[in-house]
Amino acid sequence: MFGLESIVIYVIFWWLILFITLPFGVSRDNEVIHGNDPGAPKKTLLKKKILITSFVSLILTVIFSIVKNEIF
Repeated sequence: MFGLESIVIYVIFWWLILFITLPFGVSRDNEVIHGNDPGAPKKTLLKKKILITSFVSLILTVIFSIVKNEIF
């Protein structure tokens, strides 16, 4: 499972974790400028969320590989 299967599992975990982490830390701006969406966040913190997503996905992929290959 060290080839294409690992990459596919990582991508699936990555997207799943990204959608889980997207709503964390979102705060809305109280001063809405005309033409902007009132539900738009003040700061998205997207770089931080992508780094967290990548790290957690890597850990989950390694755990999945260990369990699937019965290493322990």
